[in-house]
Amino acid sequence: MEPWIRAQLAQPSTWRGLFLLLTALFGITLSAELQAAIPNLAIALLGIWEALRKGSRFGEPGA
Repeated sequence: MEPWIRAQLAQPSTWRGLFLLLTALFGITLSAELQAAIPNLAIALLGIWEALRKGSRFGEPGA
């Protein structure tokens, strides 16, 4: 499931859909600049998560 989630997060349409849902549900409006910055922030946070989490040794199946 994790590879599928990562693939979805890499698609701009996923982020546009999330912005539309936020706007519709909560009445939130975001500038175009902020909309462009949020995916970069999400990628940076995912990078931090991957760097800090405890994983298997490199090269092992499932690593």
